Amino acid sequence: MSKTVFYTSIDIGSRYIKGLVLGKRDQEWEALAFSSVKSRGLDEGEIKDAIAFKESVNTLLKELEEQLQKSLRSDFVISFSSVSFEREDTVIERDFGEEKRSITLDILSEMQSEALEKLKENGKTPLHIFSKRYLLDDERIVFNPLDMKASKITIEYTSIVVPLKVYEMFYNFLQDTVKSPFQLKSSLVSTAEGVLTTPEKDRGVVVVNLGYNFTGLIAYKNGVPIKISYVPVGMKHVIKDVSAVLDTSFEESERLIITHGNAVYSDLKEEEIQYRGLDGNTIKTTTAKKLSVIIHARLREIMSKSKKFFREVEAKIIEEGEIGIPGGVVLTGGGAKIPRINELATEVFKSPVRTGCYANSDRPSIINADEVASDPSFAAAFGNVFAVSENPYEETPVRNENPLRKIFRLFKELME
Repeated sequence: MSKTVFYTSIDIGSRYIKGLVLGKRDQEWEALAFSSVKSRGLDEGEIKDAIAFKESVNTLLKELEEQLQKSLRSDFVISFSSVSFEREDTVIERDFGEEKRSITLDILSEMQSEALEKLKENGKTPLHIFSKRYLLDDERIVFNPLDMKASKITIEYTSIVVPLKVYEMFYNFLQDTVKSPFQLKSSLVSTAEGVLTTPEKDRGVVVVNLGYNFTGLIAYKNGVPIKISYVPVGMKHVIKDVSAVLDTSFEESERLIITHGNAVYSDLKEEEIQYRGLDGNTIKTTTAKKLSVIIHARLREIMSKSKKFFREVEAKIIEEGEIGIPGGVVLTGGGAKIPRINELATEVFKSPVRTGCYANSDRPSIINADEVASDPSFAAAFGNVFAVSENPYEETPVRNENPLRKIFRLFKELME
């Protein structure tokens, strides 16, 4: 009888932390638990209050365990948001001399390890690595070199890296909170991996991740990321605008956006809505149209700033023979849930636009995941799992655990 493999995924955002536990038996996937809690102690992608941050993560872990009705016993994949992510290309060669050798998994694994070490020498920590191109004997380009024979193999890698100090900040704080081995990933890349289809990634697509502090932008072509960037404006600024204009709290502004917001206002009626003032007691009124005018203005700014990135990617893809960007724009993140935002984006980008969520990708269907699979804010939580489960060469790093703590933890698990 086959064994179930468990994956626990956490996506750390500036506004919310999302958690997801998936189980895989043979080829069948099932969602076993999922939750979302308010994120505390983070600001602009940095940990500002360690105690509050750890409490947020612990709250999420506790909610997941309550749903499972047992402790979490699996390796973890944890993604986080940062404007420090960069894309780097690395080339690794292996020359076997005059004798042609069969390309094995061990050779590919060794070459990838060499690429990872090369990146680390520059003070960068790689979070994702993609095989961009395989070249055999300096003349044959292949999609999969396994079992092929060659006297020389050259692999071009594309990696998403982050400065070592940023990596260590999150790793060290999480090490004492998450009592299991874990990998760290880029939320932006995991989001894209959780929402895109294979044809989109192959022919060209731009993902616009509408996050809280900033908007993340990533483009794919030939199956790998070709460009990443950020717009320093996010949903926080939309909430701030509503709060300032309507003279209310951040929490009430967020509620108004969720329950009555709209990205397009031109054809809305002057429907009256009520909300609470700054004191939390005074009842005020506005209209759905006025609220949407405020929302629209800031969202249009985000789209307009993102258009420069879109045009740069479009120019690069046109050079390779495509007409425009075949996959268009995929909107994801919490901001993608605002009604009619696709309509606004289509007007700005002059390109096809769709909402990016796991349910709209071409990934395997997952039992009991309907609620979160259609939620764009859970995209990275899904993408985390497939970022590790589909990479045959990358190993999960085991943290250095105090021997006494390890003995105590094992004893505790046996007693449960």
